[in-house]
Amino acid sequence: MKAQAKRQNTGAQNRGFTLIELLVVIAIIAILASLLLPALARAKQKAYGVQCMGNTRQIMLAWRMYADDNQDVLPANDYPYQTKAPRDGTVQNWVFGSMAVPLDAINTDILVNRNLTELALYLTHPAVYKCPADIGVVQSTGKSTARSVSMNCAVGTRWWSGGLGGGPPDGPPGGPVGGGWLSGFWANTDPNYRTYGKSTQIIRPSPSDLWVIMDENPNTINDPSMAISMDPTKLVDFPAQYHAGGAGISFADGHSEVHRWRDDFAQIIPPGTITGQGKTYPAVPPSQDQAWIEPRTSALK
Repeated sequence: MKAQAKRQNTGAQNRGFTLIELLVVIAIIAILASLLLPALARAKQKAYGVQCMGNTRQIMLAWRMYADDNQDVLPANDYPYQTKAPRDGTVQNWVFGSMAVPLDAINTDILVNRNLTELALYLTHPAVYKCPADIGVVQSTGKSTARSVSMNCAVGTRWWSGGLGGGPPDGPPGGPVGGGWLSGFWANTDPNYRTYGKSTQIIRPSPSDLWVIMDENPNTINDPSMAISMDPTKLVDFPAQYHAGGAGISFADGHSEVHRWRDDFAQIIPPGTITGQGKTYPAVPPSQDQAWIEPRTSALK
């Protein structure tokens, strides 16, 4: 009898989970996962935002150092948007290459080439030009895009448009950029709005209010200049929405932030549509974010 009882007790101890018990455990794990995964996703997005702001602050530090080393003259910001410019040093820009050229769009080497990219002397790692939340690829190559950020079209100096490297001489090399689409139409030199070729010219808006670097929408990014229209009925280049509907932005005083947009730009401009060929897109409905962007882009002369 004692041996039989011992065998029964051993069998009870070795008994596995029943199906119901397993289902209960799985249900508990599923509930915990449903509670934790959104929090983890938010934490990941927040980490991306912090890293993005770190990147843009590094760009702004290099931007400031370049001006300090060049008698306050800001780096060039007038790259030919749909042209594969020569690599012999006759064309330079704050960052080299156009995202409208597939091989440029994936080329990280040109971003740190000192003969091409003017900030390469101060930025030796190409990752600073790529938002960590940007997972875009160039369809023709299947490779990741090299750059997510662009510079305010009202900020910077002429190189290409100063007649260097084959560009048309629309102004003196090293003079302020023309401003492009600021008035809602293309102009080699905008007749209405300020452009800034030196940091000392940044008075209106103030350095803390003038944005310089921004995550640009993958549907509009091409050259390194981000075209903004001060006409509230038009949008030209669109901000990105990598950070819960927002974009990383840095300002002339060096600070960075993630600004969340109210509009869904993907609904305004169809995916896969690329601007930069004289196209502008009406804000439909009138962009709620245009009122935020405009006074931080330029000011009336």
